[in-house]
Amino acid sequence: MVTSPQLAEKDLPELYSRYYPRREVDFTALRNEADLVLREGAAEKRHREGTDNQGHYLVKPGQKVLDIGCGSCVSLLEVRNLGGESWGVEADPNVRAIADHFGLNVHIGSIHDNPFPGQSFDLIVLNQVIEHVPDPPALLRLVRDRLNPGGKVVLAFPNAGSLNRLVSGRKWINWHIPYHLHHYNKRSFSLIAEKAGYQVENIKSITPNLWTILQLRAYGDEAAEGQASTAWTGSGPSVSAKASRVMRWKNRFASRATGLAHGLIGPVNRLADALGWGDSLLVVLRKS
Repeated sequence: MVTSPQLAEKDLPELYSRYYPRREVDFTALRNEADLVLREGAAEKRHREGTDNQGHYLVKPGQKVLDIGCGSCVSLLEVRNLGGESWGVEADPNVRAIADHFGLNVHIGSIHDNPFPGQSFDLIVLNQVIEHVPDPPALLRLVRDRLNPGGKVVLAFPNAGSLNRLVSGRKWINWHIPYHLHHYNKRSFSLIAEKAGYQVENIKSITPNLWTILQLRAYGDEAAEGQASTAWTGSGPSVSAKASRVMRWKNRFASRATGLAHGLIGPVNRLADALGWGDSLLVVLRKS
């Protein structure tokens, strides 16, 4: 499935600079967040919360890792903490200040710019990125050429074949228009990966508990077409002043349901993940 109209690569920096504002950064908070990966039981905690749906956690000591769409750079700091060497690519120009502060190798722009020429990688990670890319097959072919022998590409992205998507319909938070341009399930992505010269080594679903909480809140959201859902932005009224009584009741119900369901979300998500119906996919690829 494809969002229309499509965006071009040149549209992304300005779009993300506005939507994912990082102009004011708490460097201490970023460092503290990255250091959590070193705590005893960190992996088990990520599993319970569904936050292990990120490819860079598969790094092994000494490996060279490229994170395409590295965002706030926390992932690059976590790779360092886990014993790997990290490089990043990010479209948002605000990330330059973060990279400079921590002395990180980050290219502001696109992987199509051929950043870090001559450097190849053991692990290339795209965490919640491929759905944002105008031409996913071209990107997959490009990163394939940057792999070391035996290297792997790991991607995490929303699962359009999830139970949550089927139940939520048009209110599924991961349509996330216009930022998400492509929507995949296990089969559709596997076909694209194989055509790009990969073999799917592993594919599984992992649902962040936070996503489910945001989804419950989104059921009461009545934002107009083209207006960002408050489930993601965290600001603005979910229901306008002109909303009907029915819509207002739905919003109150969704808020209460979130509180009541909070203790059940983790176990339910882990069951959905075990059945392959989770809301996010984690895919490991290697060269064919």
